Amino acid sequence: MTITDNSTTIDNHDSEESHGTVILFLSYSVLAACTYEVIVCKLLKNRLPIPFTVVVLILGLIIGVIAHHIKGNPNDFLAGEIELSEINPHLLFYIFLPALIFHSAFNCHFHIVKQQLLSAILLAGPGVFISIFIVAICSIYIFPYDWSWLEGFLFGSILSAKDAIAVIPLLQDSDASKLLTSLVESESILSDGSTFVAFLTFKNIVVGGDHSAKIIIIDIIKYSIGGPAFGFACGIICVFILNRIYNKLNVEITITFGVAYLIFYVADVELGISGALALGAMGLYMAKYKYCISSKVQIPLASAWRMVIYIINILIFTITGIILAKSFLGTVATISGRDFGFSIVLYLVILIARALTIAVLYPLMRHTGVHLSWKDCIILIWSNLRGSMALILVLIVFLDARIDLQTRDRFLFHASIIVLLTLVVNGTSSKFLVRILGLNRGTKGSQIILVQALEHMRRQTLQQLTNMKQDEKFADVDWKMLSDYLPDKLLEELDQEQNTTLRRDLSCHSNLNFPVQTEEISRPPPITTEGNLKRVPTIYQLNSMPNRSLEEPNILPVINPTDTNEEDRDDIRKEIITRFLTARSIDYEKQWYLGMIRRRTLDILTESVEQAKQKYSIKVHWKLIVEYFRLSILLMKLLKFERFDIINRWKNKLLFDHIFLTIELTLSFHSAKTRMQNILVKFPELIYIDREIHDELLREVDTCERDAMNILLELKQSYPLCWVIQMTKRCAQMLLKYESVAIIQLYETGILADNEYSHILKLIESKSFVLEYGRIQMPPGQNKIIENAFNVLRLFRSLSDNEKEHWKSVLKLRCTWFQPTEVLVQSNQTIGHAFLIIRGIVECDDDPIPTCYKSGAMIGIDSVFFEHMSARRTYKAGSGLVEAYAIDRDLLSTLLNDSNLSRSIYDEIALHTLINNYQTRLQLTHAQLQLVLSEIASFYKNESDLEVHLKATDRLLLLSGTLVCHSDNKETTMNSIEFLSLTAPTMCKLNSSSIVYTWTRDDEMYSPDVKLSKLDVPVHHTESISVQPFYPNFLGDTVGQFISRHHSSLVTRPVSKSNLLQFIPTEIAANVDSIEMF
Repeated sequence: MTITDNSTTIDNHDSEESHGTVILFLSYSVLAACTYEVIVCKLLKNRLPIPFTVVVLILGLIIGVIAHHIKGNPNDFLAGEIELSEINPHLLFYIFLPALIFHSAFNCHFHIVKQQLLSAILLAGPGVFISIFIVAICSIYIFPYDWSWLEGFLFGSILSAKDAIAVIPLLQDSDASKLLTSLVESESILSDGSTFVAFLTFKNIVVGGDHSAKIIIIDIIKYSIGGPAFGFACGIICVFILNRIYNKLNVEITITFGVAYLIFYVADVELGISGALALGAMGLYMAKYKYCISSKVQIPLASAWRMVIYIINILIFTITGIILAKSFLGTVATISGRDFGFSIVLYLVILIARALTIAVLYPLMRHTGVHLSWKDCIILIWSNLRGSMALILVLIVFLDARIDLQTRDRFLFHASIIVLLTLVVNGTSSKFLVRILGLNRGTKGSQIILVQALEHMRRQTLQQLTNMKQDEKFADVDWKMLSDYLPDKLLEELDQEQNTTLRRDLSCHSNLNFPVQTEEISRPPPITTEGNLKRVPTIYQLNSMPNRSLEEPNILPVINPTDTNEEDRDDIRKEIITRFLTARSIDYEKQWYLGMIRRRTLDILTESVEQAKQKYSIKVHWKLIVEYFRLSILLMKLLKFERFDIINRWKNKLLFDHIFLTIELTLSFHSAKTRMQNILVKFPELIYIDREIHDELLREVDTCERDAMNILLELKQSYPLCWVIQMTKRCAQMLLKYESVAIIQLYETGILADNEYSHILKLIESKSFVLEYGRIQMPPGQNKIIENAFNVLRLFRSLSDNEKEHWKSVLKLRCTWFQPTEVLVQSNQTIGHAFLIIRGIVECDDDPIPTCYKSGAMIGIDSVFFEHMSARRTYKAGSGLVEAYAIDRDLLSTLLNDSNLSRSIYDEIALHTLINNYQTRLQLTHAQLQLVLSEIASFYKNESDLEVHLKATDRLLLLSGTLVCHSDNKETTMNSIEFLSLTAPTMCKLNSSSIVYTWTRDDEMYSPDVKLSKLDVPVHHTESISVQPFYPNFLGDTVGQFISRHHSSLVTRPVSKSNLLQFIPTEIAANVDSIEMF
């Protein structure tokens, strides 16, 4: 018993000592890699062309060769190397692969991947099997090993495993395009799963497992569909959980690491599906909702994962080098000199196979929307690296004793040679190939913008230098020594590193004038006058765009626009729009950090920005936001259901939340409007890159902003409770953010103790979390109920309570909802219903100037009043929802019989009659015409035998019935829908059927001086609706102090200085009462 115990103790001691030597070796490896990187950066100034990962691989290879030739008892360092050279490949598989796959998927550009997903599936599906087939043919007909087809396919599946670990850093370091890098990364993530499926299938057949067609098909379906489905489900759960955690740094980071390994293990071991595909699907879903991570955790999370992946890359390439050394030296007995030649041939065959794959699949890829140039295709072929995944698979085969030893040795040798060649040859030369092809320089448009931006930097720096030379505080400075720190020197070094000619391009423009200070771009205030109206207009027209006042700087463009062709101008336009949309995305992230919007809203806005980038259009960005204003099919059905109280309460809650989201989205879009103005203030040279493109962009921005402003005004008027709750929530979030900054400052000055500081911050964060994810707090006694539609209309406000209840019951079942851009009335068609607008904006684009109708307007009322008249214009819902009452002829007759309502309804009929039939004879806008009819014109209805004496300057509209006119001793009978502009005194005799309006030309002259409403509305075609921002311009220091997470390495940075929040009091004090609709 004692002997056994002693033996066990000795074995355990030896095992612990061997594990310790592994830690020692890995520590030396990490430190050596870090030392190399420091040497390259500091001493060699990044001039060594060999990539970092390739150097680590070669270092491991050299150590492995040295350790193999040292005889006798090795020291602890070499003992660790021996342990690692014999590591179980499954251990490598489960230790390194989950972190690498999840990091790559979670930090990808999801919206770019989404566009390329079908192409990536083609490359990772059919592309992998094409590669397997070609490599199998090579191994069978070129290699003299007498391998069977199954062994050839197994060998091909091993060499079809691509290495995302190596290729992605190489493409990023070589400044390849984001589109190409994302495609390669997506393909690598998916190909890991498809390659592993093929490998397991062929391996099971080779070792004598059940290989019936049924089993193979079931396994393929289980791996290829079960893995992504499981990963997608897990992604939903993870996003749900993370969305309920607020600023818990340790918890959120730990969850991301934990789920990566847990999901991979459960999928691969417990469920028997593809762990790589499951983890890739989960990572991609979480990348779509990347803001499930709290704002204060974004940077620490990115830093933690970046550090872990950096260490993993060092470890895995070191171990790969060691394994390669062992495979080369361990297979000497079965490998001859000609096998090296066969490996070279195999390397060329793999490149040819990749080229054939791209050639075959390119038409299909292009059909999916991915357009690659021939240069991109060359990089796509050359970046076909093999690495750790191929080594893991071949080691799994090598350790399986059921396969012939000589076959295993040859598998291991050839796979190791291919891995070494692709990493060293392709990996080292990829950066040079990208530069030779010019892919690191971007498009012509991006180069023009870059050169202009660098010239702006140089001018600003030289201006600052001039000011410093005139400052007495810098009298003792040696100005000659500063030459190494001026922009010209920086550009020279940049040209050397990236093989560009930026300094040469700018050298001929060194004598250009310095910029003068430019004023902030502003809009001229609209011209309005005061007036007291009995009735507020329900119609207005969108006039021409405003002229932006811009004091042009004394700056000459670096690039002459006349030197560019149409293709170059198109590139410039795309680049400017892309960068402007990126700036809007940054603004949205600022609003999220300030608590102005929720994570869900930020996800919607960010997704719409990324999709708009693909179309190079700001209008697309706005249209995609408008899509979220649409009611769901369920809610549309519920709005027609009025039976049960519980369903009505649920319906009201859903509608309230939907309107709340609509307000939040529109406010966010409108709050970011000043980004273009900010760009022009900070970078006025943008105007001179291409003035025509600049003006076109401004018009597009103004159109979208004006549309958003109109929706905001309508939402404020139609849904006051939602509006108040939204504004209160925003103000509360911003106050909490301000309080947190104030507490941090007090703590930094030593006023607060540690426990006091942490306790108060936790309370603030708890309240912030409740505001973002808790139920929307309602005022005391208020429920989530949208205001009754009947109460919104001004038409019925003068009625008694009994009359209101009567009309409310009559109209209740006639309420209809229209989705954004849905047609209410189609031109040239007979309609059975007119629509009384309750809420929303209805547009008519048939006029020369687009016309908008709002609450109280009646659309198509003239076509219903005059029975057989077809609609003259098309009316459709604007960018928001429209709620309206449907009015048929019977209901219209009932309304006209009510003396309290008839005048207002006749005014609407007369308005549309004049617009549709006599617009060219009236020099009035629609809103002015409405005011003339409702407040100025004389109205006669069913006045039997009444004589009306009109002057030569009067106008007359006979809306219905007949009348007799006496003028110049002539008698004329008029019928319905006739309009007269009198030229002589006239006496008109009415009868009981006559409905008549009369007014003078002087009345029309007076109407432009009337203030239409509290909203600044233009009355001349040279003016525009005043659009003032609701929220901060984000100008000044706030722009430079905010970093957005618009790709994997940049995340939102929290505000650490109170002066960055200097705009908060202005935001809170915003006077929303000044914003009224007509």
